[in-house]
Amino acid sequence: MKKITLSTYVADQGRKAANKRQADYDIAARRYTDKMAARAQKKAALREKSQLAFRQRRFFAWFVSLLARLWHKLSPRPQAPAPTTVSQEEDVWNAGEVGEQRVITALSRILPDDWTLLTGYRNPRGEIDQLLVGPPGILAIESKFINGRVSCDGDTWWRDKYDSYGNQVEKREAITDKRGRGPSAQVNAAADRLQETLSKRSPIRSVARAVVFTHDRSIIESLKNTTVDLVTTLPQLNRAAIIAAMKRSDLAGMTPAQVVELIQRDHDYHQRAREERVNPRRYQRR
Repeated sequence: MKKITLSTYVADQGRKAANKRQADYDIAARRYTDKMAARAQKKAALREKSQLAFRQRRFFAWFVSLLARLWHKLSPRPQAPAPTTVSQEEDVWNAGEVGEQRVITALSRILPDDWTLLTGYRNPRGEIDQLLVGPPGILAIESKFINGRVSCDGDTWWRDKYDSYGNQVEKREAITDKRGRGPSAQVNAAADRLQETLSKRSPIRSVARAVVFTHDRSIIESLKNTTVDLVTTLPQLNRAAIIAAMKRSDLAGMTPAQVVELIQRDHDYHQRAREERVNPRRYQRR
């Protein structure tokens, strides 16, 4: 299986969150250092003032300076910042990256060289973790690193989470992204837009969709009214299941290489459009 990386969005978001966490800690550490330096300077100044008063035999001033030094010594010291822990957002991005890599590894073991996996495809409706293009058709994959027993009814997804001892610690916890979308709604939104684009530029009319749960303790509990072609855990992901899921997708006489090129061009178009919105001056005609 060939692999093409269109973007590293998930990994980039994880690194961005980690960099922000480190930057926040660095700022707090510099403030602590500055406060400790100021405290040391004040201590030295009070000591010098006290010694000068004693040498000049200004004993009342010397006594007052001793009280000032004692007050300074007993005053609260600045608190050293503790290294910040990984935020929930960063943890989600990191888990997403782990899950996506597991899917890539699994697919590379079961698919031959005439299949291509594109990672990080993005359009205005969202990102598709992996796009699999092979002789049977196209499969858009949403990978989820979710620990627990997973259920869905339509586009509503939830999990019951258990600890390593088998005790339930979460019940019917919703599985959604920041927009409140379940895994199927996420992949369907971006896949629908890709499907529209391909139907305008080629004979292709359909893109199949899959949701793959990649955590070692992911278990499919109950599925009702599913809106994707395949829901599976990583151990159950095999070539036969993939081909069966892709039965409604068809390359319509095109070669996989031609389809891959169309997808790459579409991704690049939307990538440029995003960059133009962020930095319009860079793309202004001179």
